[in-house]
Amino acid sequence: MILEALSTSLLGGLYLVAHTKQKSSRKMEDHEKIISVADACNLKVHGNSIRLHRKTSEERFVEYVYQIPHGLSFKKFEDHINEFEDGLNIKKRDYVFTKKGIKKLWRYLRDNHYNRVTLKDDLYSMFFEKVESSKNIKMSFDGMLHIKVFDKGLPSHIEFDDQFLSKCTDWRIPLGDNGERMLKWKIGREHMAIAGGTRQGKTQFSKMLITTLIKLYPDEVAFSFIDLKGGVSMNRFKHLKQTSGFADEIQDAVTVLDKIYADMKSMEALCRDKGVETANELGFTKKHFIVIDEAAELSPIIKKNKADELKFRQHCEMRLSEIARLGAGFNYILLFATQYPTADVMNKDIKSNINQIVCFKLRSGRQSQTVLDKWGAEKLENPGRALVIDGVTNHKVQVPLMSNSYIDSVIKPHIIIKPRKDDENAEDNQKGTAGGRYSLLIEETELS
Repeated sequence: MILEALSTSLLGGLYLVAHTKQKSSRKMEDHEKIISVADACNLKVHGNSIRLHRKTSEERFVEYVYQIPHGLSFKKFEDHINEFEDGLNIKKRDYVFTKKGIKKLWRYLRDNHYNRVTLKDDLYSMFFEKVESSKNIKMSFDGMLHIKVFDKGLPSHIEFDDQFLSKCTDWRIPLGDNGERMLKWKIGREHMAIAGGTRQGKTQFSKMLITTLIKLYPDEVAFSFIDLKGGVSMNRFKHLKQTSGFADEIQDAVTVLDKIYADMKSMEALCRDKGVETANELGFTKKHFIVIDEAAELSPIIKKNKADELKFRQHCEMRLSEIARLGAGFNYILLFATQYPTADVMNKDIKSNINQIVCFKLRSGRQSQTVLDKWGAEKLENPGRALVIDGVTNHKVQVPLMSNSYIDSVIKPHIIIKPRKDDENAEDNQKGTAGGRYSLLIEETELS
């Protein structure tokens, strides 16, 4: 009984000491390191350093707000973000109290391992586990310098859930978790580039985007798909009522893009006749998304070995450039995806008219420069991790993974049953007949 009471008291004392120590010292230590790094980077004026105005503890981060000395710009602090992160992580190891030590203590006493000299160290090793800390920060400026310090990095995997769709109004869709919250992104105003290496999340993000649009705005969207990798990636969307065109061969891509261009020019002429500039001013809110699953397959330079198809690829490149320059105002939006983001694939007309970018891990810094105008995408840590740009706003996010079963549950009500080829007089219908007059012309595939 005495031993039990003693060990219980010891356990409680150890926990209180650890909890008090962690609570009182850890965050102040971060604050001190931030000021120390700023001074080391010469971010001060006439000996005046940044001064803490307030700190706020949130569930996923601690925010420090500093006054900046006159004469220093926020840009100078941004340029040293790597130094601030390294400064917070140097030799940083946290020891977390664990109840597993109870069993270790009983064995320690039972087996007579007690040693007065080593007792203190023995107890500490039993009840505290070493946890490597990897902190990251975010900076912002609103007249004061805001530094958010995150003890945990972004999650490496997020399953898509219906809760992500809450408050997705006015053409907003889920984008990804930025460490603070699930970001919502307004889509349909500008063209979007989606870049990323093989199996890094590019196609999965495209499917999530398409499925979300169909679920939220089923009567306000139309799609044209150009998937020249055999049509496999986008095949499940081929027979939707929202699908206006589908091409899995280069000749079909010419037909699809020519139709889009003709429709776009008709809308342009109507706007001109009515004295307005955009389709929205005419009251047309429906948006037509042109999904290019692998843009390199359309490039006349990348695919120059296929000489017999060269004229078709040149024609497609011309049409894409025209849509990129003119389409957004008439609600024709490019979703331009590629795993080979080079100037041969993303020409200057397309790149200069794309302001929304989702970039997954790329093979080289040169490719990152082409897409983002900066390095960084080649260093992304895991599949689903992306750098995103919306105009001038930059984020690093983990994109949620939407399962194929979820996609199928959303799109199934929108699939149109096509007539058999041998029944030329049959009309399209959305229900089959008992006699099997209609067939569902869709191939189920397991997508990457």
